[in-house]
Amino acid sequence: MSSVFFLDSGGEQVTALGSTYQLKTDGTQVAMAYSAMEEEFWGETTPLHTHPHAEETFYVLSGRVEVWADETPVSASAGAFIVVPRGTAHGLRRLSDEPVRMLTLISPPGFEKIFADVARIGEEELLADPDRLLALAEKHGTKILGDYPVPGHA
Repeated sequence: MSSVFFLDSGGEQVTALGSTYQLKTDGTQVAMAYSAMEEEFWGETTPLHTHPHAEETFYVLSGRVEVWADETPVSASAGAFIVVPRGTAHGLRRLSDEPVRMLTLISPPGFEKIFADVARIGEEELLADPDRLLALAEKHGTKILGDYPVPGHA
């Protein structure tokens, strides 16, 4: 494998489910070790969910976010590095007025493909048919467990 350098901010961009993602690598350039995306999380929350077969990490570039993991909410701001081990129930809640920018890494890569499928099918159509969205998430290695926990209630 030769060295590959991308000096611009290029990469496929997709907007779905409260975030805009710009793909940096889908894993093919790094022997399928991980995928990397620059994420702009502008939604209020993500659902509580788990990835049974993949770790997910977030490096917060700007903004403030609450991460609910292991039934504990933790606030994170620029410079925070968050590791969510495979199988850990987690969700995000935006705390800042502006979007939260993060570098998101997924190892092994794969479940991030749900975002392109949601954009292709249509987010409104999927949200109107929750069972179809749950099945699509499962197809891509994500199990949606429910809504983001209400602050102050485990």
